[in-house]
Amino acid sequence: MIATPSLADRLQTIRAQLRAGQQQLADWQAGSLAVSAVPGAGKSTGMAVAAAIALAHQSQRDRRQLYLVTVTRSAALNLRQKVRETLQQLGLPAIGFTVQTLHSLSLQIASSAPELSNLYWDQVSLIGDRRKVRLLQQAVDQWIEAEPQHFQQLLYGTGFDGELTEQLRRSRVLRNEFLLDLAQTLIPELKSSGLSPEALADRLRHWPSLGDYPLLAIAQGLYERYQTALQQASLIDFDDMVLAAMRVLRHPPARHHWQSSILAIFEDEAQDSSPLQMQLLELLAPRCDDNQPQLVRVGDPNQAINSTFTPADPLFFRRFCEACDRQQQLVMFDQAGRSTAAVFSAANFVLHWVNQHWPYARSLQPFREQAIRPVDADDPQPNANPDPLGLGLELLQTADVDQTIDRLQQRLIELFRADPETQAAILVRQHSQAHFLHNRLADPLAQQGIHFWEATDRDRDRQIPEEMLTLLQFLERPQERDRLRAALQVLVQRDRLSTLPWDLLPEPEVFLGNGLLWDDPPPALQAAQRLCQQLLKARSELPPDQLIPFLALTLRYDGSELATADSLAEQLGRRTWSNVSLGQLLADLQELLAGNRFNGIETEDPGLALTRSGQVTVLTMHRSKGLDWDCVFLPFLEESLIPGGRSPKQSEAFLGSQPWSAIARLQLRRALQAETGASVEPFTDLAAAVSEAQALREAEEYRLLYVAMTRAKRLLWMASAQQGPNYWSSSYRLVPQTPCPALAALYRQFPQHRC
Repeated sequence: MIATPSLADRLQTIRAQLRAGQQQLADWQAGSLAVSAVPGAGKSTGMAVAAAIALAHQSQRDRRQLYLVTVTRSAALNLRQKVRETLQQLGLPAIGFTVQTLHSLSLQIASSAPELSNLYWDQVSLIGDRRKVRLLQQAVDQWIEAEPQHFQQLLYGTGFDGELTEQLRRSRVLRNEFLLDLAQTLIPELKSSGLSPEALADRLRHWPSLGDYPLLAIAQGLYERYQTALQQASLIDFDDMVLAAMRVLRHPPARHHWQSSILAIFEDEAQDSSPLQMQLLELLAPRCDDNQPQLVRVGDPNQAINSTFTPADPLFFRRFCEACDRQQQLVMFDQAGRSTAAVFSAANFVLHWVNQHWPYARSLQPFREQAIRPVDADDPQPNANPDPLGLGLELLQTADVDQTIDRLQQRLIELFRADPETQAAILVRQHSQAHFLHNRLADPLAQQGIHFWEATDRDRDRQIPEEMLTLLQFLERPQERDRLRAALQVLVQRDRLSTLPWDLLPEPEVFLGNGLLWDDPPPALQAAQRLCQQLLKARSELPPDQLIPFLALTLRYDGSELATADSLAEQLGRRTWSNVSLGQLLADLQELLAGNRFNGIETEDPGLALTRSGQVTVLTMHRSKGLDWDCVFLPFLEESLIPGGRSPKQSEAFLGSQPWSAIARLQLRRALQAETGASVEPFTDLAAAVSEAQALREAEEYRLLYVAMTRAKRLLWMASAQQGPNYWSSSYRLVPQTPCPALAALYRQFPQHRC
């Protein structure tokens, strides 16, 4: 009779299957631990095994829960499944742990003590993205009315001759673009800092000013009005949930209650946490004997790609790693089995080259110096460091973007002829590039039997009700400028119109008129005018219940999108009487969206996934994080996109050449860090702030390129063109381009890989 292995033997067996760095994580017992993991190092597997081992060592009488926290719901589901499978291998029940997103954890904490959090779910609702934009726009309008002097200062900018048309244009740019962007950038930053509008107003009296405009004072006014609007509507946003949880944990008895129920906290993707979220976890984590928090943070500062549009900053995780390193509590996951040697050689080269040629302060370098190493020969991962396809790394420089697409199409056909189950992705910097490629490649590849899937298709299915709402709102009140502009943006995004000269868009009554008030409209706006007039004609001729099918055809929806639009119309039809008014149709559609009760129709293959074999998936570099494919194609790697240009948006040039929103956010961060005793001083020199803001933006672009490169397992294909589009739309003209500097360095370093 064969003896059943003991738990200790099973633990030893599962530990032996890990790599050296993963074993160090699995050996964690108490205190703080930082894990810096290179791409493809198996950090999720390491976390799952470490969590299962910690639970195996826990006494049966110990009812505390192990908390695993990550950023997205999909990551949480994946991590939960891995922990369950590991516990099953150990013969242990899948209990004693919880896996949550940071926001769901915040909600749980805040809801546990509403008298402390001041968050009563029967009295408030979570705001959606669309309504949030409307409230921010409302805050902008209220600020303009309340602060005419500050608005005039912005309006005059660097110079103004008083011409009325230019004044109207600048007013529209400030209202619809600049001030809205300032609010969207700084309000989350302020909330993440824990500052209320009143606290910010008090601090502004002591902080030095920077530049020609009182940007932080403007942000304070926008923040105050936005918060008032939220409260009046009984709404909260995600940042409010975290702040509410913090109010609970700052109450010692409540914090002790939570800490006493927690064994430890494991955080995944720690480089993407905001300062406020980091504080939340540090407050929540129980303390061990030497008062260290029972907190394990796992991440990769070199894969931080969210700091330009969220309060996250890789600086904070780097500091945590440095503090743990001083205590000999830093673990390196530097072995990765995902990619063939040529891929991680290229990624390592880019990382080191960018740092070495960084033109800004050394402290602002994009990357933490760490190289991806191959796994050992006896690594348990199947097909670790796989053999290359072709050269493994293929570098191209073409004459123009059309030649890039031709070469891309040719290479895809070669790969799929050799293996119809090839797993391939095309990663691009912008959504417009993905749609551009879809229009150029979907049909030619389909003729070769290759399925081409634009990953934003399913996103657009979910946005169909919002697109219908936008167009119906325009049809209801075409005289409102915001509704006209929103409708035109939908038409541009759906490629029914080319990119429009927004600065030249006149008032709605002029734009939609019969031409008497508009003698010589620009050609691009003539097409937009004709299409909008056709929509208004349909509004007068069709009953409201037929408008949604008509609009779906106008936007040229594909099969699954038309099915989704029909389903939407049918569901709204069940909710309304016949001969419904347009106003009632809009009200029902808004209610449906607010309640999140509508689900789009899936494509013909419900099992379609981003990494499915036998298809070519095109998606943005941002969305590719956490995924991998056998073959990854990176076209359009021009310097104009990565690291990108330095000039401001043309419409905002009257304000000067500085990136004002980025400068204001940097000014805020510096001032707050100085208050905490950090070795920084608030900015007083505008040129230094401009340089640092540019450095931070370029650093994130290079990290995004690094993430995209490390998605490839067997083939990494990279290309730039000497001539590229001025706009990524159906009508474009070619303009001179230069390759991304890192790609140019790859051309020189790996001439044997040029094709």
